[in-house]
Amino acid sequence: MVATKDAPTPPPADEPATTVIGKRYVDAADTVELLCTASGTGPLTYGGQPMTIKAPKALPASD
Repeated sequence: MVATKDAPTPPPADEPATTVIGKRYVDAADTVELLCTASGTGPLTYGGQPMTIKAPKALPASD
């Protein structure tokens, strides 16, 4: 994480972002969760292990 004043600039349009803004990322043990507020080109890691996008929760059916 970086301070607001040190926030990275968005990646160039011709370079796809590997971290997606608005997505939640979790570690393999599901102990750390973060919300991505700035897209970027580098992978997110925690303890040397890559973090993955958290699957959305299914909403209950409304009848």
